[in-house]
Amino acid sequence: MVRHAGILIIAMTLAGCFYPPRQRPLPDSRTHLILHSPYYKVWDAVHEVIVKNDYRIIIENPDQGTIEAQAAGSFTLADADCGKLMAVGPKYSAEPDPDATALYDFQIKPRGNEASIVDVQGTFTAPLHVPLHPVRGEQCASRGTQEARLLTEIAQQTRNEQSPIARPTPAPIPARGTVQ
Repeated sequence: MVRHAGILIIAMTLAGCFYPPRQRPLPDSRTHLILHSPYYKVWDAVHEVIVKNDYRIIIENPDQGTIEAQAAGSFTLADADCGKLMAVGPKYSAEPDPDATALYDFQIKPRGNEASIVDVQGTFTAPLHVPLHPVRGEQCASRGTQEARLLTEIAQQTRNEQSPIARPTPAPIPARGTVQ
């Protein structure tokens, strides 16, 4: 009986435990941006940023102002908190698997004729390997770093599109040779 109790205690200490991340709302400064540019220019800037980052557009609805894009590859612990694991010893941060995915929801809304609002929400999902448990998908809590980076790129792209240096002025079409 003591032998079975000892085996049970050893098995329980070797079994892994998972502590999910705390889902805290991100500050608006990391997910929300007001741009002084019309809706159609901001929409184009968001598309340019998506293309530059090699994201794949999953859903796009210009009438509602929504774009959902998936990042190619995985994400890091700097991007999202996937919780804590505990096996034998202290708790440690759960590392995202190479099969992890990151989805970004862009919401673009007009604010009058000459301004627009952009919101970005990141959803990070990773297969989690808890010792002595089957693999399961876990939603990780975003730290807001990727969302803030994307908003900065969108703002820069919008400024580049508005600048007269970005687009060369078209050359005038020569007049017909009738007037000399």
